[in-house]
Amino acid sequence: MVKSRARIADRPHAQRGFGLIEVMIGLVIGLIAVLVIYQVYTVSEGFKRNTTAAGEAQQTGLFSAFMLGIELGNAGAGIAVASQALASCNDPGGTMPMRFAQSWRPLPVVVADSGDPSKPDTFVVSYSMTTTIASSGLSEAAGAALFTASPASASSDFQVASPGGFHANDLVVGTVAPGSPIAATPCATSRITATPTLTNDVQGDVTIKQTPVDPAGGPAIPFAGAQSTLLNLGPCDRVQKVMYSVALANDSLGNKSKWDYHPACGPLTPCVLYSTPLLDTQGNKCGKPADPFVGNPMAVNVVNLKVQYGIDTDQDKARTLDTWVPATGAWSWDTLMQGTTTVPTISQIKAVRIGIIVQSEQFDQTLGDYNWVMFDCGAANKANCPGRLTGTIAAQTTPPTGNWRYRKYETVIPLRNSIWNRF
Repeated sequence: MVKSRARIADRPHAQRGFGLIEVMIGLVIGLIAVLVIYQVYTVSEGFKRNTTAAGEAQQTGLFSAFMLGIELGNAGAGIAVASQALASCNDPGGTMPMRFAQSWRPLPVVVADSGDPSKPDTFVVSYSMTTTIASSGLSEAAGAALFTASPASASSDFQVASPGGFHANDLVVGTVAPGSPIAATPCATSRITATPTLTNDVQGDVTIKQTPVDPAGGPAIPFAGAQSTLLNLGPCDRVQKVMYSVALANDSLGNKSKWDYHPACGPLTPCVLYSTPLLDTQGNKCGKPADPFVGNPMAVNVVNLKVQYGIDTDQDKARTLDTWVPATGAWSWDTLMQGTTTVPTISQIKAVRIGIIVQSEQFDQTLGDYNWVMFDCGAANKANCPGRLTGTIAAQTTPPTGNWRYRKYETVIPLRNSIWNRF
């Protein structure tokens, strides 16, 4: 019995666990799994960054195009119906954008071409939001009320034939002779300070208390017998003259409020889109040219902004758009601003198209040059595409090499206000 137990105790124990080879194989499998996981993570992170970057640029571009489209769509509202009356206003001269702020010629939109496809353009729009339309009943003075008495001085009450066309705090413009050559006396603006009172029930005359706005001390609203008219632009805080421009993000020299500033925006120098109100809308300054002009940022990482006119070249009865032109030569801002430019010429502008290029905020080392085409057409010969623009945004050649992602947006905005359908 004892002998049997001893034999059992002398048997070796069975081996348990992993050997060296099994451990090494497990380590290799684990390392492979880690490498695969990191590779999948890297790829997914790349897709995430690309999607995020493209989404940021897309949101910026869509917002910019949407807001600029709204402003251009409003261009001419409230002034188009009185285009012939306002055509008698002279050109105030001076430098832009103050020149446009002080002008009451019927110019819904004016563009400053940069002269370089890779540099942004600048443009200004003018419109009002009047709640009523005062009309003299004469086609040449549509949208304006006739003076029935001559104002004694710059601050005297106005007497016009329009019992329901004016309200307190409205901004009004006095003009001399609708359809006449440019007046020697510039058109002047005033702000109505009290509710007009009816003075002649038979003729519908009203007396309007007013305060001169621009020029502040005169001249008096011009009066030339039955030819003088008073145009209501609506509440003075809703009369808009706004400049849209692009300036460098780190600009500290006030260039964002300059008309002729066309920066070279790029990957390392992204720009900001600004809206700059040219008229004050506050208190006693309401309706006066803003002093100083202060730009409000609308969108960041804007690389380019191009604007072109759609022109009815033959002025046929259909009044259709025939071609696209940059704001140069006969369509330059200086030519359009001059008093010798007539309403029929201005009314040849049927639409405006804009192109915007925006940059993402995330850099991608796998990207090269970005070649862009703007205002393209379907013609096989691209020379037949009016106003077609091309350019290149070069990638970085010094480490880290690569480029940002870009998105391009284009839109066409018809100028729908009545001036474009009357002449």
